[in-house]
Amino acid sequence: MRGIEGLASRAVRIGVAALFVIIAGNTPVQAITPVRHALLERHATVERARAVRHVQAQLERDLRRRIRVIERLAHTPSGLRTEDHGWRPILLVATKRLLQLARTRLHSVESWARARLRTLHSRYASTQSWLNQAGIFRACPVPDYMTIYDNFGDIVRLPHVPVHVHQGNDIQAPLGARVVAPFDGYASASRSELGGIEVRVLGDQGYVYNAHIGRLGQLGWVSAGDTVGYVGTTGDATGPHDHLEWHPGNGPAQDPNALLILACVDQP
Repeated sequence: MRGIEGLASRAVRIGVAALFVIIAGNTPVQAITPVRHALLERHATVERARAVRHVQAQLERDLRRRIRVIERLAHTPSGLRTEDHGWRPILLVATKRLLQLARTRLHSVESWARARLRTLHSRYASTQSWLNQAGIFRACPVPDYMTIYDNFGDIVRLPHVPVHVHQGNDIQAPLGARVVAPFDGYASASRSELGGIEVRVLGDQGYVYNAHIGRLGQLGWVSAGDTVGYVGTTGDATGPHDHLEWHPGNGPAQDPNALLILACVDQP
């Protein structure tokens, strides 16, 4: 299966490089922290699983096509001349052998894919368990999102709104879509002119701040995935979306885009 592994490995290297660009952005290159390493490892596992499924589908499609051709050859003697009919037993033995080899190969592809996917799912679960302990997003903050905008650091210039630096990512979603706690913690609400109705979820490693909430959900102690509010247009919002900030260690906001991509998009 060396050829199959080679195809899968190339796809994984491309995926890891892409994630590094997503995480690094335009900031200076930083040391690979344990969390960053785990995020890269999880993304690579997801990409490898996708590559395995893609290679499996390609090989199975090709092998099934070959089997159909061989079966037609084995059951179509019309191409033989009368004087060639003595070769028919040899032809039948050869096509039977080819069918056996093709079907064996098809079975080996299926077995290889099952084994590889089982190993990758185990690796993913192990990495995810470690990330859960580190307090990284365990649930997509807006499960029914439409678009995630990586606009952290943009200068916001809106009528009747003070010019300011955007401190989060805007998650476009239908009006009334659920906003959930990305990790276990304590949810509290507040209100401001710019943010409208706001919900903070404070966890062990920091807090997320959600703005422009339409109406509140569950507050107090919450678990990852609990609904803490609903997407709205309160405050300075120009349309329904959740403005989400990530404040690790309860300090300054950091770009949450890599965490959002991994929590909302990358699934095994």
